[in-house]
Amino acid sequence: MYQKRLEFEASEKGKEEQEKYRSTPPWSWRPAVPITEVTNQPPAFEWVPSFDVDKFGRISVLKCTSWRVEEYTLELAECVVGLQSFTEDKHLFSCSGTIVEFLKGVGCVVTSASLVKLPHQDEIADKLKVNVCLPSGETLEGSVSNVDFCYNICVVHVRSTSQLPAKRFSADTTFFNFDDCHSKDVVALGRLCKRWSLNVASGKLTPRRSQFDCEELLVSSCRISKRGVGGPLMDFDGNIIGMNFYDKKETPFVPGFIVLKCLQHFNDFGRVIRPLHGLRVKTLHEEQLTVLEKIHLVFPGVCGVIVEKVQVPSPEHSEIKAGDSGVMVDKIEVHSPEHSEIKVGDIITHVDGIPFSSAAEVSILVILSFL
Repeated sequence: MYQKRLEFEASEKGKEEQEKYRSTPPWSWRPAVPITEVTNQPPAFEWVPSFDVDKFGRISVLKCTSWRVEEYTLELAECVVGLQSFTEDKHLFSCSGTIVEFLKGVGCVVTSASLVKLPHQDEIADKLKVNVCLPSGETLEGSVSNVDFCYNICVVHVRSTSQLPAKRFSADTTFFNFDDCHSKDVVALGRLCKRWSLNVASGKLTPRRSQFDCEELLVSSCRISKRGVGGPLMDFDGNIIGMNFYDKKETPFVPGFIVLKCLQHFNDFGRVIRPLHGLRVKTLHEEQLTVLEKIHLVFPGVCGVIVEKVQVPSPEHSEIKAGDSGVMVDKIEVHSPEHSEIKVGDIITHVDGIPFSSAAEVSILVILSFL
């Protein structure tokens, strides 16, 4: 074995491979014999990364954390289900979801609206069938209750003769305050539609907005696959702080307090109501360092959002309609940006005296001030 290794390292191919791996960080060169030449031997010599790349689905990603975090993950895993949708017996989508409530034999599962929508269309597929796979592998039939394509949230009801574990999303917004000195470590969970198929990925909260067309979405560094879409995002204290979506370079997620507000609107109005405020804002931490330096000179320690655009909202695109039940709406008026006291470049730190630190919080505070 040793002689073969020396012969391979001295060969032209061995030298080429050695140079390749030395010049391509973060990979490291390890002298090796090709696996095809090793007989009846474990693959002790091969080219491997100089760091351990844990993919979504390997519980070992939590072995570098405390047992407490792993225990929180396993407790939450009892509430995480696998989901599959079909239309006329044709597979539509597979993802994950979280049981947030179980009352009178009916479980409420929160997941992504991608489970029920037609490809590239914000419409629910016809003749839809949804399977809900429990951790034990038992499969139950689910029914779609509510859908919001703006936040990409779907609620599926599932009947069960046995008690289903449930856990609510957290309403706390302090975790998303990047001015606070606390851990931003998170764990993303998902599940396949088969027995004991928990998938996890660890990462950190990232102080910037998602590339998706929804300013309320935040980002974590967890690397998941599409099967993790709709699954929960947990902090290291066991709280569900968001619901995950998928992107190749990052994991966007909708914060838990927005999910809770959507669920409340589903119960109160049958849909999510979004008042028109005509502002496009982004979290101050997302700005370029040169801009932040100028802001810091005038407002040291400021935290909030910066106004990117003031636009004229169209009443036709409002979720609030005249005559809506549950809200007193007589007329919807649109004002010109010229008459607004808010200008592009303004920094907003409070809404109705309530401080905030992210664009996601702004939308919720506007909704709360409206109701």
